Amino acid sequence: MEKGFTLVIPLYNKIDCIRGTLNSVLYNHGNYPFKCIIVDDDSTDGSSEIGEEYGINYPDVFEYYKIKHHGNKTPVYARNLGIKLAETEYIGFLDADDELCKGFIDRGCTFLDEHTEYSLYSNGHKVRVKDEIGIEYYTVRNYSFTWTDDFIKSLYAGAQDISFCSSIYKTELVLNNLFTDVYNEDSIFKTKYIYKYPHVYIDNSTCETIIWNTNYSGSWEWNLPRTNLTMITEFFNTIRNEIPDFDYDFFIDETDHLNIKKKSPE
Repeated sequence: MEKGFTLVIPLYNKIDCIRGTLNSVLYNHGNYPFKCIIVDDDSTDGSSEIGEEYGINYPDVFEYYKIKHHGNKTPVYARNLGIKLAETEYIGFLDADDELCKGFIDRGCTFLDEHTEYSLYSNGHKVRVKDEIGIEYYTVRNYSFTWTDDFIKSLYAGAQDISFCSSIYKTELVLNNLFTDVYNEDSIFKTKYIYKYPHVYIDNSTCETIIWNTNYSGSWEWNLPRTNLTMITEFFNTIRNEIPDFDYDFFIDETDHLNIKKKSPE
């Protein structure tokens, strides 16, 4: 793996926002070498033309790939293809309706260079929302806990609170932890990664990672909405299937609360 960072963007029908997303990457202007891989899952709304435009006009920054329809409209295939195309030491992911904040790549990759014992760098992010009369404003989501290398605590406070797109991963580890085609696949990926490689760093000093655009996040082409309880149950069932040595169990109590506990030694 060569020194550098690869950002993978899965793209499917985001005509209203993809140009803003790609501009946020183009104008990141950091010193750390990076490449952005756009994997287009056969968009039909004009997003393809924009992705191709950036790949042609800015080849030093963007690589554009178009998937002719393979019958699987999920970001899983797109992200896994991006991972396999990556040639750099570090990798991260950005949704096509969010924006990358300046400085995140330099800050995170430099930290991992200087602290090789860590498997992941993560920090908070901004959320762009609109008020009741349509005026845009930002809220900040940062982290108030300290990572303790305790996976059970991470399930309550960490792994499900760390933003999937606000993290920088080691590519060689990600190659052993590819996405699986399940609902909530990004949280499944993130939890598996942290379970296998728990020495992660949470940077509470800034939220300058991504801007999560709730204005654009109402599109569910790649997902099916679920109830909270069903989602939690499916999530943990998938984790148990994905990690053969998973040594935690869970149950939903009579008040519909999730309870997690470490299995007793046999």
